[in-house]
Amino acid sequence: MDELDAIKPIFFEECSEQLVELERALALLETGEADQETVNCAFRAVHSIKGGAGSFGMTELVRFAHVFETALDLLRSHKIEPTPEVLQIFLRATDILSDLTAFEQGGEAVDAKRQQESFQALERLFQEKPEVEVPKETEEEENWGLPEGFVPVPVSIEVLNDTGSDLNHIDTPVDSIDGFEIFDFEPNQHVKKDEEEKKIEKTENIQSNLPAQSESKKNIQPSRPAASGSNTQSIRVDVSRIDRLMDLVGELVIGQAALREVFSSSEKKHPRADAGSNDLSNAMSGTEQLTRDLQEAIMAVRAQPMRAVFQRMQRVVREAANLAGKKVHLEMEGEDTEVDRTLIEKLTDPLTHMLRNAVDHGVEKEQVRLEAGKPAMGTIRLSAAHKSGRVVITLSDDGGGINRVRVHDIAVEKGIISAEAQLTDSEIDNLIFAPGFSTATTVTDLSGRGVGMDVVKQAIQDLGGRISITSETGKGSSFSLSLPLTLAVMDGMLVTVAEQLLILPVSCIVETMLISKENIFVSGNNSTVICVRGQFIPIVDVAKSLGIEKRKEKTNQPVILIVEDDAGKMTALAVDRIEGQMQVVIKSIEKNYRSVRYVSAATILGSGRVALILDVPEVAVSAEGRMLDMWTSKNANETSLECVGKV
Repeated sequence: MDELDAIKPIFFEECSEQLVELERALALLETGEADQETVNCAFRAVHSIKGGAGSFGMTELVRFAHVFETALDLLRSHKIEPTPEVLQIFLRATDILSDLTAFEQGGEAVDAKRQQESFQALERLFQEKPEVEVPKETEEEENWGLPEGFVPVPVSIEVLNDTGSDLNHIDTPVDSIDGFEIFDFEPNQHVKKDEEEKKIEKTENIQSNLPAQSESKKNIQPSRPAASGSNTQSIRVDVSRIDRLMDLVGELVIGQAALREVFSSSEKKHPRADAGSNDLSNAMSGTEQLTRDLQEAIMAVRAQPMRAVFQRMQRVVREAANLAGKKVHLEMEGEDTEVDRTLIEKLTDPLTHMLRNAVDHGVEKEQVRLEAGKPAMGTIRLSAAHKSGRVVITLSDDGGGINRVRVHDIAVEKGIISAEAQLTDSEIDNLIFAPGFSTATTVTDLSGRGVGMDVVKQAIQDLGGRISITSETGKGSSFSLSLPLTLAVMDGMLVTVAEQLLILPVSCIVETMLISKENIFVSGNNSTVICVRGQFIPIVDVAKSLGIEKRKEKTNQPVILIVEDDAGKMTALAVDRIEGQMQVVIKSIEKNYRSVRYVSAATILGSGRVALILDVPEVAVSAEGRMLDMWTSKNANETSLECVGKV
């Protein structure tokens, strides 16, 4: 491998960053929020890609980037306006530039027809650009003080660089140049003040004599003041090295848990140990805090803003809308929300599926929208935010919502449910995640192949996340993805259920309590609920859900953990006792064993035992179906419940 091949991955990484900046700049131009620096940023992005591609001999990429750069220069110099038509040309060119970059990385070949059409559209911009009118001089004194016959000669440094001109030195000393005088200034040369003042007067009216500003300049605001310079420096590090650091932190957490376990056992055997044991305990606590700080620092290094993923989605929506013959606008919020790099890499495909579905199945055709009193252009909103130690990504549209009657009928037709099944709206909505389910009547480039939302759900679950739906007929649908901030370490609550140790993520737990039998009720359909401060909450026996054999003797006061999902719905989980709270290292159970219902992962305790990490949202969903409408009604009548003495 030569030097160029060694640095090529760095070039492609920089290309990805430049393409994100290019998409961001064009998005700002679309919304009218761009300033001159935004246009300059777009130009620099394409120029950087062209320069790097030239170093590696990527001829086709250089050729396309060059014509793209030339067209952007017209916008930068105010010779063309950022009209919707021009921006569409630039957006399509960005897609081609991205495809060409991907091809150089070993991806699929670029569609030659699309590439040529985009190339010609860019060429037409500078071949048909309007001439810039310059006002004729009307008076002698309006010549700005320039000598008669002066003709400016534009020289592009970039052109000189491209041709390899060396501007660092001149080999032959020059004493004179025709038409110019070369002055040799003396250190103490004197200048007459009155003569120079007369020359200065000639320049006072230059601003008023400049050509009038064209309308196109008014569409782009002046650049904002540059931020004060900072001394921030950065280096590029192979991601595998950071992953290795995270793995070592995980092993350190396990080692500390083992040390704490040994110390606790020693204290039980020797309860009257001297003060040295206190010092040892304090030292371990300090080391544990340092480990936590180290983990957070490494997570911060691994964290990246969602912008990279979100900007790619602009193209997904644009292409899907063109294929579907619809007008769709994508609004984005929370692009600076930071998540683990691994999550970002694995979110692209699920979000792509969801956005294509939103365009195809969610947003209506233009005529249908107009008849419903909606704007002709549909809107899809994509947002990200941190919430309760997790990252929540929300995708919503203002379309027609889920047609539940049709979804139910298709599910019956495909044998997913029986015709007699009585389902809630939420259960019907979740049928779209069934394998092979599709409401499309014909197979198109967008949908109809029965592959989509089930893949999305599986991908999100593989990341330790969950997905939920809310939909309102005529107003649209909203999908919420809740994901952990990291896939390596988390804070967990260690509990005992039928003599088995389980871990529950602390981020899901709202409160813990001991519940008396007077507050436990059972309804007519055998759904068990508890009454907490006047609110009825469905309760789940964790041991029963997991199929763990129960103890012969059971406490009269089971420990209740109240958990809450992203929608604010609460569920009570019944366990035998709480052992404590600790940091745990997340280990995939599916890779080492197989997928287990209600279990999301596993961990190794300080004692060396393996503890399962409970999939709290999945357990909570199992109770949701048993929750009667009356529990959520303001008129819930407590007398309709039968009080029981045990769960």
